Amino acid sequence: MYSSNKTTKTHQTGSRKAECCTDVKCETGLRNKYFNGKRLSADSFRVEQEYSLERRRLLNRSIHGWGVVYGFGITLETPQQGPNNGVSGSLTISAGLALDECGRELLETGRPLKFTELIILDADGKRIEDGELPESECWLLSAHYAEQDTDSIVVEDSCRCKYQEWDHTCETVRYSLKPVDCEDCCRSWDCELECGCGTGRCCDGAAETYGEGEHQDEEKRQQRGGCRCICDHLIAWNPGGDCNHLCEIEEPCGNVRVDIRNGVPLACLNVGRDSHGCVIFGSDLEVCGPRRLVKRNDLLFDLIRGCDLTRISDFGWKDWHRQEAAIPFIDFADAFGSGAGQQSEYVSNKFWVEFSRPVRENTLRADCFAMTVLGAEREGGWWLVFRVPIVGVDTSGFDPEAGDPPGHVRGAAIVVDGPWLDDAVRGRRTIFYGGETRVEFEVRGDLIVDCNGQTVDANSFGLFRVPTGNATAGGTFLSTFRVEPARDLPTRPNPTYGSDPVKGVSS
Repeated sequence: MYSSNKTTKTHQTGSRKAECCTDVKCETGLRNKYFNGKRLSADSFRVEQEYSLERRRLLNRSIHGWGVVYGFGITLETPQQGPNNGVSGSLTISAGLALDECGRELLETGRPLKFTELIILDADGKRIEDGELPESECWLLSAHYAEQDTDSIVVEDSCRCKYQEWDHTCETVRYSLKPVDCEDCCRSWDCELECGCGTGRCCDGAAETYGEGEHQDEEKRQQRGGCRCICDHLIAWNPGGDCNHLCEIEEPCGNVRVDIRNGVPLACLNVGRDSHGCVIFGSDLEVCGPRRLVKRNDLLFDLIRGCDLTRISDFGWKDWHRQEAAIPFIDFADAFGSGAGQQSEYVSNKFWVEFSRPVRENTLRADCFAMTVLGAEREGGWWLVFRVPIVGVDTSGFDPEAGDPPGHVRGAAIVVDGPWLDDAVRGRRTIFYGGETRVEFEVRGDLIVDCNGQTVDANSFGLFRVPTGNATAGGTFLSTFRVEPARDLPTRPNPTYGSDPVKGVSS
């Protein structure tokens, strides 16, 4: 039996060799094999160059993706006096690097860009050669890979016939302008990772056990991304692209070949005409909205660490936060603000918070804060819960910094109900007479939105006071402390309370 199988395998192998009568076309990467006596021609070096370029571009689009890596800042030129009504009609592109969908590098060293240098496309991405601009309120500026032959030389062949050749190819960048829907100027790139439900032996560990007796596998918690989500995504994903179409465009200094299909979005802007009918750039410029970005490893780690999140950077009662010693009652009573008593509202000079970035003022409301006082019940020893009536917030003591957008603030102090403060805290029948009390103060970060549209990372972290956060947006900052009994209050029915000299917050 063994001898028979061996004979069969040999016969099949011989048949396959007989069928291969021509050289197999290599579609996975052809490179030169060097040996002594090999004749190197222009085709030999062309093969070598194409192999290196294609492999590098494959790795670029497979590992890094596509988009802007860095740079490509865009600024409108300062208007200059001229024939077109004092408008220059140009903008400046700063140095930068981008990768297109084919994995090609788009390297810009920085230069001014005039409107006449742009490639005008229609809404379908086809080139408009007659110069007529379609009507559109918003236009997308994109960068494109381009090649241009340079350094002309004269070559003489063996027959002494002369002809012209180009000595080098310059890889460069060209820019296009395309009409788009204005909503696409602030687009959010969809998630490319699509997850289904994983099935199979490795995915059903939570429902089944494998093995017998003492050798049974225990249920294991699945890791982030599921057991098949990333695997299935990469199996179905194809990094290829339509990259073999370079459009030859005539320019004053020679022709250039441009890939107008695989542009990298850079900015949205508006276009108009001056009084002389000359096309000019408008003043409305949106740079970050339409861009797709390439995220480096260090940037991804910074995102994991939550470096893009706003945190609580300071708060007024941090010297009380989770301290073992109880706070004197008179200090606690003074912390709610100054006044001679019987006011409608008090602005706290102690209970304020400050943020590491500006937050939207319209999201910073009274319900973002909660203060709970826990008093001991005299008979059973239960903790009785009392909620402090916070009626508003005051932001007047927090000056905005340079560059803060309108409608944003850096912090706030709570405002409490005046009659409650005068009666329930500073009055003679306050619950603070009964013994030591506990106070819990909450800042609800899920309700506060920062200048980047993200909720504040407010989670408490052990004994650390500031900054808050656990690298996830939202969460609640919980601060606790204890207050001594109010034994000396009867001698001070209407004390005069001072304002905080540091923040300048007063009633």
